[in-house]
Amino acid sequence: MTTTSHSRPLDALDALDAVTAAVAGVLSCPIELTTDLVVALDEFEAAHCLDSRILPAFTASAIRGFARDMERQVVHEIREPLGMAIALVHWDDRLLVIGPYTHAPMHPGVAEEAFTRLGIPSAHLPAYKLYRTRYPIVDAEYVYRGAVALLRATGSEDLLGSLREVEVEGGTIAPGFGETLQSAAFTVIEDRYRLERDFMDAVAEGSSERALSALQRMGRMPQTISYLNTPFLGTTILRIMARVAAQRGGLPPVAIDAISQEYAQRLHRVGHSSIAESSFAFTAEMVNDFCRHVRRHNQLDFPPLVRRIADEVDLHLRSPVTTTDLAERLGVSASTLARRFKSATGMTIAAYIAQQRAERAARLLVTTTESVRDIALFVGYDDANYFVKVFRRAHGVTPTAYREAHTV
Repeated sequence: MTTTSHSRPLDALDALDAVTAAVAGVLSCPIELTTDLVVALDEFEAAHCLDSRILPAFTASAIRGFARDMERQVVHEIREPLGMAIALVHWDDRLLVIGPYTHAPMHPGVAEEAFTRLGIPSAHLPAYKLYRTRYPIVDAEYVYRGAVALLRATGSEDLLGSLREVEVEGGTIAPGFGETLQSAAFTVIEDRYRLERDFMDAVAEGSSERALSALQRMGRMPQTISYLNTPFLGTTILRIMARVAAQRGGLPPVAIDAISQEYAQRLHRVGHSSIAESSFAFTAEMVNDFCRHVRRHNQLDFPPLVRRIADEVDLHLRSPVTTTDLAERLGVSASTLARRFKSATGMTIAAYIAQQRAERAARLLVTTTESVRDIALFVGYDDANYFVKVFRRAHGVTPTAYREAHTV
């Protein structure tokens, strides 16, 4: 049920109801947007609080007390000890309540352990387990985004830029309990945008070191860049940011699209990994790739034709690449192509292809756990033994030895 003030025009009410219904459908959990806190929270307790002794944080009085003192226009997530959660936002005369929901399935023994720890009689366990199955498993990031969508639908804005987590202790909802102290909201937002701008400026300049430094600083900001806490989503957003930055840096759209599609496909194969180290390694490799292509494309010592040859080689490393093929694509004779490339770079096209394949293979050896054979195939070598010879020629050691020397 949605309770709203009827002083607004009918079309505005309809639009707000439509947004509320859409968010509720996406999250698959209850949503209440109300201006009548007393009635709405009494109804919430009746519908969603199993028992005040088991879920004291979900009583109308507890939520009303928290809502009265909570910081306005900030999305709060209240997590109670048994693993259920609700999200609240208070602004103007409105209160938004999303939930209940949970972040994880109820594994065997978890509820029993929690009941024992909290001193709740085990006789309540069967009822609680049935209660919990009524509610969906929802990622906190999507709850936050849904709340922000409803804030904006009423002409308001989120002031923090992330979800503020609030832990319940002993049945009491304490604002800020268990979380890192935050800077003032506007300062947090400014810091977030400054770091994102630094990251994109570094990619546009082709500076891998600066881009990765900005990325690490973004990851260390507590509860301010919340999409980074959701690996699949965070990597996707950073991929889009890197695309935009690389275009600013002068990288041709065809090159940007090829790099972006490669990592989008690999990301879907990897899946929604929750391992932070794996996620960062994947993202770092992607950022390095964008920066390297920007750097190489903007090497002013190379004439335009040579830069186009380098682009074509890098974009088709996994496929057979010959001077004749490149000449046909670029509309020049094979002899002219070979001569100009050797004059500008000091190496043949074949040597350049081998060098680039060895460099990409080296990055994959350090940043993935793929086998040497799979990496050989990925960079364009059907014969793994031949790949080992090429790699040894470029790096002085075998792929296996290189991996052992460069990984912890």
